[in-house]
Amino acid sequence: MAHPELVGFHMIPLLEFFGAPKKCSFVDGTSCRQYVKDRAAGKIGKRAVKEATAGRELETLSSALNFAFKEKKLIIPVPVTLPPKAIARERWLTRSEAAALVAGALGITATAYDIETRKPIKWGRMFRPSYHVARFILIGLYSGSRHEAILKLHWLLNTRGGWFDLSHNILYRRGQGERETNKRRPPVPIPENLLPHVRRWRRITSVGPVEYHGRLIAKERKGFARARELAGLGEDVTPHVLKHTCITWMMQRGVPIWEVAGFSGTSENIIRKVYGHHHPDHLSAASKRFRGR
Repeated sequence: MAHPELVGFHMIPLLEFFGAPKKCSFVDGTSCRQYVKDRAAGKIGKRAVKEATAGRELETLSSALNFAFKEKKLIIPVPVTLPPKAIARERWLTRSEAAALVAGALGITATAYDIETRKPIKWGRMFRPSYHVARFILIGLYSGSRHEAILKLHWLLNTRGGWFDLSHNILYRRGQGERETNKRRPPVPIPENLLPHVRRWRRITSVGPVEYHGRLIAKERKGFARARELAGLGEDVTPHVLKHTCITWMMQRGVPIWEVAGFSGTSENIIRKVYGHHHPDHLSAASKRFRGR
């Protein structure tokens, strides 16, 4: 697994509900639905979670039961009833929102507003800049890479994460020998808008672009939250929104769907389903169906 530690986190609430003295026969549609309900209400575990989180925990239980059947520890397979999939997020950033988010990472915020329109008319640096957060945001916006892949980026070839090959202008999002997972990380050309930034970052950092005091950070949380707050954006703007934004911008510019899928490491089916309506050619034939007599 890409994150084996998640199994440990999921085991705690799962064993609290499905653990001894219960047997595999207890696992059915009724018990699975009750687990999701109790987990969302905070009756299981230390705090209440979303139904999607409870669903991922049940997926871990399902994987464990399938593995036990495959290893002949169970005579028959034990199906696990999962909750309905959550609606795909459609939040993406406009150009002005993206600029405000980068400005927030650099400690820049609005200092004066127009009285009538309430729009900012003057900006100034009022807080200490977090340069590593700004780099994280720019890489996410221009490359469409996932949160974890960006944080692991190095300047040199390594086995723990991706790296920038500035000799050939290629971004490798997977480390040397790293196994490919369902969340694909294909190598892509470094976008032209990002390349000058990357070359400059290479001169002023030592390990990788998203480093703090000479070390790569493990998670982008507090710094991103501060940038979001200074930009005046809501909590629905998460680091994963950067990937959504990159794909949406590409679709709006008319980039072919197969090329967007290859660049972002997302299947064409997902691109069509979630982002297809942003493409200028979306249902173009249907829109012209009633043209003429």
